[in-house]
Amino acid sequence: MEWSDIRVFLQVVRDGTMAAATGSLRMDHSTISRRISRLEREAGVTLFERAGRRLALTAEGEKLVVSAEKVESIVLREIMNLSGEMKQITGHVRVGTTEEFGTHYLAPRLSRLTEAYPDLEIELVASTRGFSLATREVDCVVTLDRPLQGDVRYKKLIDFDWGIYAASAYFGGKPRPTSIDDLLSETWCGYIRELLPSSELDVCTAAGIDTLARFRTTCVSVQLGAALGGYAIAALPCFVASQHALLDRVLTEEARYERTYWIAVHEDLARRPKVRAVMAAIEQVVERDKAMFKPRLSSGIASGGVPIRLPDAGDLVKSHSENQVRPFRSDGDAGPIDSIA
Repeated sequence: MEWSDIRVFLQVVRDGTMAAATGSLRMDHSTISRRISRLEREAGVTLFERAGRRLALTAEGEKLVVSAEKVESIVLREIMNLSGEMKQITGHVRVGTTEEFGTHYLAPRLSRLTEAYPDLEIELVASTRGFSLATREVDCVVTLDRPLQGDVRYKKLIDFDWGIYAASAYFGGKPRPTSIDDLLSETWCGYIRELLPSSELDVCTAAGIDTLARFRTTCVSVQLGAALGGYAIAALPCFVASQHALLDRVLTEEARYERTYWIAVHEDLARRPKVRAVMAAIEQVVERDKAMFKPRLSSGIASGGVPIRLPDAGDLVKSHSENQVRPFRSDGDAGPIDSIA
């Protein structure tokens, strides 16, 4: 049994189909199929139930995923140890974020993340799709979806509010909405629901506002543009919309919806100083600006110019159990955190 065949198997599992894995593995479909068949033959078990192009893991396949990811983690950990990067806060750290958080909040504050470490480079991937920590696609993530599986450490980054916004030009001479029911007759810019990367983004549906959007898209930035142009009304994160004086918030008290950002890292990277440094810096910047995320707060925002304290290696978290999602906190306590465990 060859490790290369197991690696092909893992990638097919992660991509969902053999066809999707052709790009990741740079192999054609027939080669991938042959490698999977050889692995099944040598293991003496069936790993996938096949129904056309769709694949479903068998019980034996699920067991192999767990074992293979353990081996993969050990290999990657040893490579990192050999490189000596465990003792340095230098090089690059790739941060995966949601499109709205990365584009409208984090990008303008990148210099504040690296001011204490001039040799640290940030790769910011702000996308409408999710990221794989297991395949090291990114080093850490800020996500709307709380991690529920895998060797991942996570913590709540911040709760934040969404509201309903429109430009003054949108209303023109017509009356503004005075109730939730009035919102149903407005021209909306919303999501293409079947392309939503996370159900957490669809705040209107979750809140019971069943709108038929005339203009649909896949990201917050486009909805923001439609609202700014006076074409439509849109549900937007308050920290995004509040940066634009042309936008007015509608039904401030009645239409207020809360979501949560989580910050997460794979178990194998949680002890790397440069990754911990970036994660801690993100936490501290967000804490400094928390009034942007919860506009009704009257305090908590701090002026610029105060250097961000980034952690030493002594701030690293130690794992206390295996094969489960673990919360962490930056003070080094790896025990359970009741509010998010």
